[in-house]
Amino acid sequence: MFVLEGKVEIGNYVFHSFNEVEITKSVEEMADTAIIKLPTKFKVKQNNAQQFTEEAIKAGDKVKITLGYSKRYSGVEFVGFVKKVSPKIPLEIHCEDAMWLLRRNNITKSWNKTTMKAILQEVVKGTPVQLADNIPDVPLDKWIIKNASGAQVLESFRKDLLMSVYINDEGKLYCGLQQLNNIGQSVVYDLNYNLVENNLEFKTKDERRLKIKYTYIGKDNKRKSIEEGDEDGECRSYHTSVISDESKLRQMARAEIEKLKYDGFDGDVTSFLIPFATRGMKAIIKDKEHPNREGSYFIKKVVTSFGTSGARRKVTIGTKL
Repeated sequence: MFVLEGKVEIGNYVFHSFNEVEITKSVEEMADTAIIKLPTKFKVKQNNAQQFTEEAIKAGDKVKITLGYSKRYSGVEFVGFVKKVSPKIPLEIHCEDAMWLLRRNNITKSWNKTTMKAILQEVVKGTPVQLADNIPDVPLDKWIIKNASGAQVLESFRKDLLMSVYINDEGKLYCGLQQLNNIGQSVVYDLNYNLVENNLEFKTKDERRLKIKYTYIGKDNKRKSIEEGDEDGECRSYHTSVISDESKLRQMARAEIEKLKYDGFDGDVTSFLIPFATRGMKAIIKDKEHPNREGSYFIKKVVTSFGTSGARRKVTIGTKL
């Protein structure tokens, strides 16, 4: 029998009973988030005193969420900080991972020539956040930061360099290409066995009609655009203020098309709390009814929910590996 077991630690308080928790981790968002739903009042175990939750919990309080099944699985699913307390019924505690710290780290600095990694070191300077070990050393020309938060600098890397930026499960800052951060772990989903819900759709390469548009925006706001792909395809637009060479822009567009056009699944699956999955892992899709459709996919997003209605992981897959 699978008995749910959860613990939420916020500041000096520990909650073994709560209404609901939802944790979202994605390679397409800079911050992992969690929403914790609690009663408006609780009793302190030491002295039985009654506290109003919104008065006891403050923005900036440290948060740690551990979820599992009694004697079967227990894992730390989220570490971060309280971002805000929303006065609803039940009360909602909105939380964010260590990106919360980087939003408060203001930077003013300029470089004539530098690398992405050097700028990232400036972003985490003065905070306990460390850089991931697998950050690529991308060379950059003149780069100016004027009174911007660390998070704003990271957002510019996402938009201008098309990097995937987030705090990984080790609590370290990753900035690089999405697929290069496959963490080397995998999870198996049998479409005929261990799923609560299957929202996958199989598409052939020819069915994936795509057009990629890249636009370079110069400092004088002059623009240069190129297009590659199917004329009748779904258009996806990207912008950069760093790469102006047309041949390089076309090369980037073709690489994006190659990544997005394949025979395989799109969509998401929902499982129980086990098997464990997190973004950056490889999802191995098994289907004995259609073995020709089996394959491995990069997990780009996982939403974990835990509460009175049970525990679930909604896993959204990305490109085929």
